[in-house]
Amino acid sequence: MKKGTNKVWAILFATATLFACQNTPKTDPLPSWNNTEIKQQLIEFIGDKASAIPEEDRIAVFDMDGTIACETPLWFEIAVAAQKMAEKAKENPALLNLTEYQYAQKLSENPNDTTVLNHWNVNGVNYMDSVIMKAFEQIDHETYIQYAHKFLTENKPYKYGKHYADLFYQPMLELIDYLKEKKFQIYIVSGSVQGVVWSICPQTIGLDRQHLLGTNQTIQPVYTQNGTEYRIQKSIYQPKNDGNGKTCNIYSHLGKTPVMAVGNTTGDFGMFHLVSTSKYPHLAMMINHDDAEREYAYEPYHGTAVPHWKDSLRINHWLQADMSKEFKTVWMNRSK
Repeated sequence: MKKGTNKVWAILFATATLFACQNTPKTDPLPSWNNTEIKQQLIEFIGDKASAIPEEDRIAVFDMDGTIACETPLWFEIAVAAQKMAEKAKENPALLNLTEYQYAQKLSENPNDTTVLNHWNVNGVNYMDSVIMKAFEQIDHETYIQYAHKFLTENKPYKYGKHYADLFYQPMLELIDYLKEKKFQIYIVSGSVQGVVWSICPQTIGLDRQHLLGTNQTIQPVYTQNGTEYRIQKSIYQPKNDGNGKTCNIYSHLGKTPVMAVGNTTGDFGMFHLVSTSKYPHLAMMINHDDAEREYAYEPYHGTAVPHWKDSLRINHWLQADMSKEFKTVWMNRSK
């Protein structure tokens, strides 16, 4: 074949290749998100703006309960604790003279029992904290993790027909995968205690314990011939992972400022403010639960009402992702 002919064929091949590339549809990194402005902003930030951030500083932090996994009617932490308290009361019925054990037994039978859910605080006592702190007192932390994992993978809340462990949001799992693809480091920063975060997140989102930050229960080491046990005490190491406590714990653990934060309540505003101080392009987003049909609808705060939360989002340029509008599908359709 002549050299001129070779050149012509090379030009034709290059042209055909370019045409094919231009007309090949790009893979949607977030297929379970509706095509809205929020989705476009996420793709623009992760796929474009993040290129201006050094890889070692591409850090994203996510709340767990209500952000990547369902928290209603019971979040994982309290569902596990209520079951354990009910088991203890079955072994020792005298414990049912105590309000926290009465509450736990009711929730173990009906996770949506409003006589408990609407009355955690009685005469200045927060019985939710009592249930969480007493359920696994003096039990080895690793035993707690195994118990929580077993409970969450074998039990189903009444509404969804799925095990607790399957109540992760598919759109959020896709968002985390997209961030990983773009060389982001992902950290879960949860108000729930460390053990329950460690019990379920590694298998679902593929993160090791170093990337899973829960509220730390106080532990006491006990050295045995079979290894060290870490006995859970009835208190936590301050600060709790809530509000500015999340900010402090992120700094203590990472020593850096993240460039992205995602939460679902005003208790995540500490993370949002932290991210907003980054010198790099940054993004903060609240998942707003407004989908009573597919999940639940409730205000984005726990305890004291924060009626002007939308103003905080607007003033600080934080995104509001309404579940009813943004999520094409809700529940995870894959496992890890």
